[in-house]
Amino acid sequence: MKPLTHKRADTLQVAGSSLPDCTHACGSCTPCRLVMVSFVCSSIEEAETCPIAYKCMCHNKSYPVP
Repeated sequence: MKPLTHKRADTLQVAGSSLPDCTHACGSCTPCRLVMVSFVCSSIEEAETCPIAYKCMCHNKSYPVP
């Protein structure tokens, strides 16, 4: 009988929504990276529901997330 072997996963899968992909968002500019933009909420009570947005960035220039 052969022993069981476990292969290491190349990617980690998480339940829920996936993060946006910036692979082609910056055109020919590289490296194109996904950045998270958070907003300052006006009160502590709103802090838990404060919106978060994503942008694609390359050399200090932002590009819209596809």
